[in-house]
Amino acid sequence: PVLVGTVSIEDNEVMHNYLTQAGVPHEVLNAKNHEREGEIIAQAGRKARITVATNMAGRGVDIKLGGSPVEATRRDEVIATGGLLVIGTERHEARRIDDQLRGRSGRQGDPGETRFYVSLEDKLMRVFAADAIKRVMGTLHIREDEPIESSMITHALENAQKRIEGFNFDSRKQILAYDDVLNTQRLAVYTRRNAALFGTEEEVLALVQSFVASDEQAMAAFEAKRKEFGDEVFTLMLRNFVLQVVDTFWLEQLETMEYLRRSVSLRAYGQRDPLIEYRREGLIRFNVMEENIQQTIREAMPHLMLSDDARIREEEERTRSTLVAVSDEQGSTPQQELKKEEVPSRNEKVTVKKGNETQEVKYKKVESLLKEGWTLVS
Repeated sequence: PVLVGTVSIEDNEVMHNYLTQAGVPHEVLNAKNHEREGEIIAQAGRKARITVATNMAGRGVDIKLGGSPVEATRRDEVIATGGLLVIGTERHEARRIDDQLRGRSGRQGDPGETRFYVSLEDKLMRVFAADAIKRVMGTLHIREDEPIESSMITHALENAQKRIEGFNFDSRKQILAYDDVLNTQRLAVYTRRNAALFGTEEEVLALVQSFVASDEQAMAAFEAKRKEFGDEVFTLMLRNFVLQVVDTFWLEQLETMEYLRRSVSLRAYGQRDPLIEYRREGLIRFNVMEENIQQTIREAMPHLMLSDDARIREEEERTRSTLVAVSDEQGSTPQQELKKEEVPSRNEKVTVKKGNETQEVKYKKVESLLKEGWTLVS
């Protein structure tokens, strides 16, 4: 059995076309026919079976010699031929992937062999190892159409792969350094956002008070609104308002930082480190965002109004308090008292009773009926 490993799906399809034109029966294992992937892998170890696969297909699954289900006769026939032959059409940029392909053969003590074929036109060779190979060919006087088998070639390939791995590592490290700058800002923003969203009444009021303390007019408006609406309703208003303001400016900050990240690389032409410039400019933009958030809250404080949703919640809270008070006056059992989370919506139908008379009304009308002597049944 032969397993042909290709670098990409495109190369996989090219190899498939070559084998088809040559009339060689084979199976194709790539991401496009994943429905049959299990079946193809199960039978890839049969005698004379050819499977063309990408490096991603079927990873983590052993190819059993002789196919599945395992039969001693078929297995012995495959072992007699030398086991699984793995052919790599070219070297990958990462040695790890080459090693994974090599590991397909010789699993669990089974016999097998691996062979890689490399062209000087491969990207890896063309970009990173062309000079070394040319020197070898010139020294040994090798013709262009003559295959080369040399440890020097293998060494040059490994060096090229190490250079690419080092380059990719530096790239990831650079990306992480840029992400750390934005992550620091994200933590600061979400700390404040969570304080407004999940904080207690005292914490929310103290947070907003710290924003408006430097403006006498905004501070006076803050105290006036607090007395007008009460701490509970006013806190609800402030939660919604602060979240809206923070979210708006944070979205703008994300767009600004993305634009800055794309453009800061040009600073290198002026002998400046792009990362340091990104940190410095990012901090300036973040401070501007912070000031804009506080300024917006200060300017809007005198004009802060009670939204319809907040009014509805306030009415429901007042109705709930009335229900509990009426129930206490009528000597109801504790089971009849409504908890806050059990209060129906304003338009939900409920049943009320007065003597032998019962009615179904919307919950928003219950408060007035209770004052007339009606009792809430359900």
